[in-house]
Amino acid sequence: MISEAYLDELDALLLNRLEDGMLLSELDGFLTGLIVSPDPVPQSRWLKLVWGDGPTAFEDQAALQTFLDLLMRHHNQIIADLDRPGEYEPVLEVDTRTDETLWEMWIEGFAKAMTLASGGWNRIRAGDDEAAQAAIAGITLLAGLISGRIKLDEVEEDHWDREAPGLIPLWVQVLHAWRLAQDGLVNSAKIGRNDPCPCGSGKKYKKCCGLN
Repeated sequence: MISEAYLDELDALLLNRLEDGMLLSELDGFLTGLIVSPDPVPQSRWLKLVWGDGPTAFEDQAALQTFLDLLMRHHNQIIADLDRPGEYEPVLEVDTRTDETLWEMWIEGFAKAMTLASGGWNRIRAGDDEAAQAAIAGITLLAGLISGRIKLDEVEEDHWDREAPGLIPLWVQVLHAWRLAQDGLVNSAKIGRNDPCPCGSGKKYKKCCGLN
């Protein structure tokens, strides 16, 4: 479970120092995408996407180091939460006026991470793990809705908008399990039969894709 205290400090630095950089929810999605990526991405490639204008936003080396320490603390916290069943939660913004959970920025961050290792994600698409494929398809669909590349009717859009906050952590855990399986650390990616199906149907897994 992610602690609020250090996240508040990281959020403030992102807001006040990095005018062209990522905000917290987008950063969380981005780091999560890097962590579950089928292929590792060197820090030298992804860090510049986080801070936009770069280290010039910080007045001295100490301020820069504080930011980097908080960034890597959050990176490592995501890994720790993913390694503990039931602990992982994405950092999603909430509209205080409507109490609506906003998933769009998180998805934008994850999608950016996917572009840095597209070959690995394509291996999942071409493979035989239906749960992992459904997770990628869901994330790709949400990213397409945000960009306008994918058009759905109002009923379908409302469905995905309503279901996305609950599906995102499920998708991430499926992809994390796939990554670990490829690393030889676990035998296979498991979905409980009573868990929501990762295809986004809203049905339980045992009554949807688990029937196959």
